[in-house]
Amino acid sequence: MLKKLRFKFIAISTLAMVVVLFLVLGLVNLVTYSNALSDINSTLDYISSQEGEIVAESESTTNYSKLTPETAYETRYLFLVVGSDGAYVTLNDEHIAAITKDEMDSFIANALSDDETSGIFQFKGLYYAYLKEKSNDQLKLTIMDCTRTMSSVHYFFTFSLYVGALSSLLTFLVLSFFAKRAVAPYVKNNEAQKQFITNASHELKTPLAVISANTEVIEMMNGKNEWTESTVNQVSRMSELISRLVVLSRLEEREDIVLKDVDYSAEAAKSVANFKTVAETKGLKLESVIEEDIHVEADEKGIFELINILLDNAVKYCDDGGAILIVLSKKGKNSSLVVSNDYAEGEGVDYKRFFDRFYREDQSHNSSKKGYGIGLSMAESLTHMFKGKIHVTYKKPIISFTVII
Repeated sequence: MLKKLRFKFIAISTLAMVVVLFLVLGLVNLVTYSNALSDINSTLDYISSQEGEIVAESESTTNYSKLTPETAYETRYLFLVVGSDGAYVTLNDEHIAAITKDEMDSFIANALSDDETSGIFQFKGLYYAYLKEKSNDQLKLTIMDCTRTMSSVHYFFTFSLYVGALSSLLTFLVLSFFAKRAVAPYVKNNEAQKQFITNASHELKTPLAVISANTEVIEMMNGKNEWTESTVNQVSRMSELISRLVVLSRLEEREDIVLKDVDYSAEAAKSVANFKTVAETKGLKLESVIEEDIHVEADEKGIFELINILLDNAVKYCDDGGAILIVLSKKGKNSSLVVSNDYAEGEGVDYKRFFDRFYREDQSHNSSKKGYGIGLSMAESLTHMFKGKIHVTYKKPIISFTVII
């Protein structure tokens, strides 16, 4: 149990940290990329408005806060105007050196081939941003080298990934170191509860045995009456509750259980045979559809107890004159056990709490149906021991418990 708690604590805490970290880093990268694009587009827009010339310290730069007196000397770009016939009306390539005359047409074609009015493309491993603007029948095209800016963005993104991964690893290691301390109070409290249940069970057995013996003596001396019968029934009820509590407590302590091959079909058939008479006595119809030769990795006594709990629950809460159906089938690599019964009053019930310990749908505990609210909790514990899942569904008027192992 301690290992499971530590693992859950580490997993949930690490996941939360990773999600927050990558959300923050993602937002920072998004802002960085947006700012880089804003700078690039602002410069392109200025070059285009100046017909391919960047004039340092001119009034035209006042509307472009990203431009500085050094921009004219730092920016590498190409500006041209293309006529309606596709010929170059104007070509200013004095401010670009990485592209040769022979590569010029191919370089310009990269920008013109895109349907978008602006964007970024790669040429010879370098990044170039472009801006296309229509003026009458002509097309103005500005292409600017943005390799340094985009490289910085990509470097920051890569750096963020490394920082995120390293931070996640460090978080995992730190949490692994402190996890035992973090879950220790819960484990201590849980162990104390189990110890209390065990001790209380042993302490209660003695007075119950005395009460039972005294009642028998009274019946021998004075004969049976409604009061002695009530006492005997309550003693029996209390003894059964104590036994179930001890079983449930021990179930949760069995972390080292060894699962082995169990004939699921045979155990299910055995349980159905045991409950057949009980159901008929109560005027219920019990039917079963059990596929043969279904085997699972489980504990033989545990799987038998699991089926018995579900059948006992079905018999106990089935409507008068209703039907119970148990179906065991193979679903791929898994096995599916479904125990259903008529339950007309099941609409509007909080089924999420059905597996809570001591939970009963009749909160007054005055129901005529005997029960303690721990049977389904035991079924859930057994299912988890076998690395399976259990859930409840309701489709008027039938309630179904499904176990997947």
